[in-house]
Amino acid sequence: MKKILVVTRETFPTNEILTKENLKNKRILNPYDEYALFQGKKIKEAEGGEIICLLFSERESQYGLRTALGLGADRGIFVYYPGKSEKIIGKILAEEIKKEEYDAVFMGIRDVNDDREELPYKLGIELELPVYSHILSVENEKNYFIAEKEKEETIDKIKISKKGIFAFSQNVYEPQYPSILNIMSIKEKAVREAYFKEKTEEETVKIIYQDIHRKQEVYKKISACEGTKKIIDYMKKWKLID
Repeated sequence: MKKILVVTRETFPTNEILTKENLKNKRILNPYDEYALFQGKKIKEAEGGEIICLLFSERESQYGLRTALGLGADRGIFVYYPGKSEKIIGKILAEEIKKEEYDAVFMGIRDVNDDREELPYKLGIELELPVYSHILSVENEKNYFIAEKEKEETIDKIKISKKGIFAFSQNVYEPQYPSILNIMSIKEKAVREAYFKEKTEEETVKIIYQDIHRKQEVYKKISACEGTKKIIDYMKKWKLID
């Protein structure tokens, strides 16, 4: 039986026209993360196991986590952090994830309103786990996960034995809603909470201003190796690289 952590985020409603009111107050589960939750639920229904949902939110409301619990997660972790830095968010989530052992981490490859696909890789670095990206579906087979991976022109089926982060590129096009019975069961499911204040970046950025014009240099009749070295030396001289 597998113990799967599903990382979820909130986003703006995708099934209605955005207004000032719903931009301020309304959120839904990120469709890519919601799809990851359904993939975890599918494995649990077939093989047994446990689904833990971690909701990261910029708001103190736990509505999104309660929705995930109603959709099939067995228990929840609520992480509040109001900042925007993907690097710090990755560190905070990794800190919470390390408190337990999981067989796999499922999440969407992106936020539906942010196409940068950064967070799975930030988590991979912090947790020292491989990232299996652009996954369409996954099944459990004995000690392996069998996943369908999307490539540019093909869909490959791969066998995965190593613990890692599964980043799904499929999404739920229409938000799903819990049944009445599932809603009634939410209050019985455990939720662990973690609240973080906004942090500043740890690194300081040193800016050096040059008061003189850079001299143009032209290199002729030299080898590629010599030319590369001269260019690097030139860029170091003018503080363009370290």
